[in-house]
Amino acid sequence: MNKLFYISLLLLVKLSFAQEITINGVITSESDGFPLPGASIIIQGTSKGTVTDFDGQYQLEANQGDILVISYVGYKSKTLTVSPQANYNVSLQEDVAKLDEVVITGYAKERKRDITGAISVVDVEELDAVATPNVITKLQSRVPGLSLTSSGVPGGNDTQISIRGLTSVFGGTGPLWVIDGVQTNSPAGLNPNDIESVQVLKDAASAGIYGTEAARGVIIVTTKQAKSGTRKITLDSRVTLNTIREDFSVLGSQDWLDVRYAANGGVPVVAGNIVYTPGTELPEFLDAERNLRTSNTNWVDVITRNSISTTTDFGYSYANDKWNIFSGLGYAKDEGIIANTFYDRATLRLNASVKLFNDRVKLGENLTVANFREVKANSMEDALLQNPLIPVYAEDGSFGGPTGAGLQDKWNPLAVLQINRDNIQKTWRTFGNIYADVNIANGLTFSSKFNFDFNRYKFDEQTGAFNQNGSILGNIFINDGEDYQRFARNRNETDVFIFTNLLSFNKDFNEHTVNAFVGHETYSKTQTNDFTRVQVPFGTNVDFENIEQYDIIADNTILDAYGIGPDSKRESMFAKVSYDYSNTYYASASVRRDGSSRFGKNNRYGIFPTASVGWTISNEPFMENSKVFNNLKLRASWGGNGNADILEYAQYSIYQEAIENSNYDFDGDGTGPIDQGVSPNQIGNPDLKWEQSYQTNVGLDANLFDNRVNLVVDLYEKTTSDLLLQTIQPAVLGEAGSTLFFNAGDMVNRGIDIVLGYDSKRKNDFKYGVDLTFSAYKNEVTSLNNADKFILQGVSYTGAGHPIGSYFGFVADGLFRTPEEVAIHAEQTGKALGNIRYRDLNGDGVINQDDRTIIGNPHPDFVYGINLTASYKNWNFGMFFDGRQGNDMYNAQRELLDFPYFGFNHGLNTLDAWSPSNANSNIPALSTTDTNDQRRPSTYFVEDGSFFRLKNVNISYDFSAENISKLGLTGAKIYVQAENLINITSFTGFDYEVPGLSRTGIGIAGMGVYPHTKTFSLGFNLQF
Repeated sequence: MNKLFYISLLLLVKLSFAQEITINGVITSESDGFPLPGASIIIQGTSKGTVTDFDGQYQLEANQGDILVISYVGYKSKTLTVSPQANYNVSLQEDVAKLDEVVITGYAKERKRDITGAISVVDVEELDAVATPNVITKLQSRVPGLSLTSSGVPGGNDTQISIRGLTSVFGGTGPLWVIDGVQTNSPAGLNPNDIESVQVLKDAASAGIYGTEAARGVIIVTTKQAKSGTRKITLDSRVTLNTIREDFSVLGSQDWLDVRYAANGGVPVVAGNIVYTPGTELPEFLDAERNLRTSNTNWVDVITRNSISTTTDFGYSYANDKWNIFSGLGYAKDEGIIANTFYDRATLRLNASVKLFNDRVKLGENLTVANFREVKANSMEDALLQNPLIPVYAEDGSFGGPTGAGLQDKWNPLAVLQINRDNIQKTWRTFGNIYADVNIANGLTFSSKFNFDFNRYKFDEQTGAFNQNGSILGNIFINDGEDYQRFARNRNETDVFIFTNLLSFNKDFNEHTVNAFVGHETYSKTQTNDFTRVQVPFGTNVDFENIEQYDIIADNTILDAYGIGPDSKRESMFAKVSYDYSNTYYASASVRRDGSSRFGKNNRYGIFPTASVGWTISNEPFMENSKVFNNLKLRASWGGNGNADILEYAQYSIYQEAIENSNYDFDGDGTGPIDQGVSPNQIGNPDLKWEQSYQTNVGLDANLFDNRVNLVVDLYEKTTSDLLLQTIQPAVLGEAGSTLFFNAGDMVNRGIDIVLGYDSKRKNDFKYGVDLTFSAYKNEVTSLNNADKFILQGVSYTGAGHPIGSYFGFVADGLFRTPEEVAIHAEQTGKALGNIRYRDLNGDGVINQDDRTIIGNPHPDFVYGINLTASYKNWNFGMFFDGRQGNDMYNAQRELLDFPYFGFNHGLNTLDAWSPSNANSNIPALSTTDTNDQRRPSTYFVEDGSFFRLKNVNISYDFSAENISKLGLTGAKIYVQAENLINITSFTGFDYEVPGLSRTGIGIAGMGVYPHTKTFSLGFNLQF
């Protein structure tokens, strides 16, 4: 009887402890007492939880004895045990250093405090302040060591990016992107609004786990997942006004006539119907037919416009103990500021997972579907050079254009854009993965992930024709007296599959923590190309899907004759182990073995090891009572990476059929049909291997003065060997012009990255912060073992002892200002008063090719960013400045605009050209003949490309809960933004930002630049 009584009592006690109770409370900030909306309250060891509302309030069903984990971004987490009481108000302390933040670092997760490599964690909220649909552009100057170049093309898809400088001559320069595990060289189609976190892996130890793809750095992107215990709907929308950032001014009609008259040496200017001398009244029309009215056309204004860009994103998320679902729909459109250009993108995001078998198995998927379209066209060069005397439209309604003598033949710039308006490039991209995580035992997990990336590119080239002065121009060809047009169909399909299997072990042994994993990965890429060009009678409505029915004049038969196609495969095995003793001493090592089909059979496999160590000095007993350092950590790392970004068929010998140079008369009688053979197009290299980069990094992390000041410093040296090169083979090998890929060269980058930040305490509802980023590097090609020992393409020079892409040419030593200077100078064809004087570098008394030298360095001395933030009650304010210092730019625009050798329009510099009455000018004398060869590459065109600008400013207001709850909203924000408001530079070209980030050209400002914009945005965020 007593035994039965005790058993009943025990069961009653257990039932009482297991009984669920409803608990509630408010989560606030310890520093100011403000409520924390969106704080997470999770029952430890489960997925059960909730989040606070806009007033910081929460409610949750829990059992007595459960442990609650309360967390909020930017604050230190707290735990508490549920007792019989029902109300729990909790204050969280700010975690300015965010050392417990968990980030993705390559196949694994790590706390920031445990990282021993050089990894930059990007504040995604800061990226929202940049009004662009392109995630790459949003990163500009936010990460030390990251550089990018671009033009203002809508959508920003021509943006090029590098991490810690260029490390390859022929191979690719951009980093590896890892988006939810999908490895790719481009984030095109990724909606920035879907991004949860961004990490940039800069040193070899961090990026080395990706082996042959990691020499250029790695950017890891994780997209949004629903938070446990939440159901949320979000709506984000923004509208942006785009205006031209720079002044693209050239001469007006009267100035052009005066400059031409001076260049003619006083001979009257003939321009169409005009015979001009100063004081002459201009005729009403340029032509005898009275169809082209004499004008003063600003052609840049004609082809440009203020444009509107919009982005709209809708999101839904839901999560409970078992399911996690996040979905998003987005649409962005960027109407280019050049007429008839645009970019738009529609995206679908679906991330979902489910937990099974008592949370031991997790199945999930991440999916992005993107459709983006764009019209790429640029008539800026035509607009800058077209003569201002010509009207946009003729009197008969046709497009105006040059007529008669003296007006250089050039098509109407607006007409060129109009006939290109239907050339829409369309891309469907579907990428993501399905995965399974299995908890085999405590601390032992097996993960399997199947990644896919499908790209479908479609371009129907259908350029039109137009009427200019009564002549039909554009897409028109005359054959046997008949008018024809030519159209092309271009299709590309690329499929990438990556299958990754990972076995992970994570275990704490008192003060010892071990994290390790081993993995196997296969990569497969298949690609098909279809190109067909046809010629049809003028006016034919071409059916591009059945283009084979027309007269085919070109297709991809020659490409198919290679017999190999652009497919590639890779197989990899890798492992990593990390050890942590008492959150003080850290050690980590990894190794990866890659085999790639891109390289020769004799060098198909490579092994890439890494190692790193860390010491958190602030956790030592002797630092326990420090009033200065809250965290002080030293890091050091070393490792090797590879660069496999070359053409898939670079290792093979390639032969092609070509009637003009591969036929042969086998009969030898000189009569009858000729037998067609093949000729070499490329010489194979079975010893071809990937470039290898070895990098050493030493770093310091510090948080000082109650975590209000944070400092990160990294010093590095990165050496790249076996540079991939391509050369043209001599005719003795069987065919002149055949190419050969080979490894021959070394390069080194040395640099420093610094981040310094300060966050104030909130006082009287006010708080502010300052963040500075600084990076500098020096690039040097240490050897280049091709036949010439250097590579020269135009003005760009790459050779031993100099940075990649240096400028090469003559030294312009001012102008000839006196007859005596002309007489005593070295022999120089064309030397005369007012002409450029070139320096005789070798002292042989003759100016020739031997007097060329390095004349400029396009790499900056340093780049920097300054981010200022402030908040007062519900208001938030931010200003972001950035700059670049010490880089040279080559202003190739001046080659045409400074010298009136042709009948095009000229630049404003010609108004200040040298003359006997303007003898102090540095602009060469005006002339219509170039006897001095003054357009040759020289320091005359090299300028300082440094700039400082106010990149972004934004003001936002968060509505309080009591003002929006009646509308069914849990959160609401409205904001205004502006970009590129202030731009300071001494560069005289039209734009200090130009595309180009390779040996073929860095910082070369040509005429065809697509203008950057100054923008003004209004937007809102709503949460339901």
